[in-house]
Amino acid sequence: MARKTIFRLATSRALCASGLTLAALLACGGCSTFGQAQAQHNRVIQARQLTQRGVQAMHRNDWDNAAKYLAEAKENAPYDLAARMHYAETLWNTGEQEKAIQEMEEAVPLANDDAMVHARLGRMYLDHGVPTQAHISANRAIECDPRYPEAWKLLGDLAVLRNDFGSAKLSYIRAASNSDGMNRDIQIRLASTYRRMGQPSQSLACISQVYQAEYGQRLPADVGVEQALAYRDLGRNVEAADRLAELASADELSIDLLYVWAECEIAAGRLARAEYAVNSVLSIDPQHGPALQMVGQLPAFRQQAQQAMRR
Repeated sequence: MARKTIFRLATSRALCASGLTLAALLACGGCSTFGQAQAQHNRVIQARQLTQRGVQAMHRNDWDNAAKYLAEAKENAPYDLAARMHYAETLWNTGEQEKAIQEMEEAVPLANDDAMVHARLGRMYLDHGVPTQAHISANRAIECDPRYPEAWKLLGDLAVLRNDFGSAKLSYIRAASNSDGMNRDIQIRLASTYRRMGQPSQSLACISQVYQAEYGQRLPADVGVEQALAYRDLGRNVEAADRLAELASADELSIDLLYVWAECEIAAGRLARAEYAVNSVLSIDPQHGPALQMVGQLPAFRQQAQQAMRR
C-alpha cells in the first residue's frame, strides 16, 4: 500500500513538472522549442508507463523485467521519484544493496521532505549494517512527519540494537499510536521488548491484541514464538510447550527454540515429550552440548518423577 501511494504521488509530481516545463518552453516561442518541450513531455509519459510495467513485474517477483523497465523509466525521466524509488527496491531485492542505497540517496532531493523516503533509506542503511546513517535518516523522517509510524519503528529497532529497551519501548509505542489500527509488526516488536525488559504480562497483552485483531488468520511464526516465550517467563510451561510443539510440527522453530521447547516440557513434567523435543535438536546437531547434557539428565528426572508419584 505504501509503495502504491508513493507511486501515485511521485507520478503526479512528474506530470505536473512536465506540464510546467512544456508551458514555459512554449512561452519562449518557436517550433524548435515546441518540439523540445513535446519530446520531454513524451519522455515523462513513457517513463510513467515503464514504471507501471516495472511495478507490475515487481508484484510478480519478476525482478529481471522489473529492473529493465525501471532502469529505462529512470533514464527517460531522471527526476521522477517513483521510477527511482521502485528501481532502488528492485536492486535491493536482487541483492545489489549498495546500488539500491545510492539510488535512494539520489531520490532524497526529489522527495520534497517526504518522511517515507527518509525512513525507507534508513531501513536500508540498518539492514546493510550502517546504523549511524540509519539513525540520521530516522530522525530526518520524524522531522518531516512526527506521526510517521515507520520512522518510529526504525528508531525502536536501532534502540534494540543498542540493548536500550526503554527507548525501544517508547519508540514502538509512538509507532503504534500513530498507526491506522493494529499494526502486527509493531505489536510483535513491542511484545519482544516488554519480554526482554522482564515484563512478560505486558508482552502477552500485546500478543493477545494481535490474535484478537486477526482471529482466524494464519499468523507468522514469530507471533507464536513471542507468545510461547511470554508464557514461559510467566511460569506457564504447559501453555508454552504446547505452543512451541505446534510450531515445531509446522517446522517453524530454529534449533535454539527446539531446545527451549524441550526445557518447557521438562518444566511441565512431561518427560516423554521432552525427550522427543531434545531428540529433534540432536537430529539437526548431534553435537549440541546443552541437548546432550539434557539427554544425560533425563533418567534422573524420571526417577524424581516416580518418587514423587509414590508419595
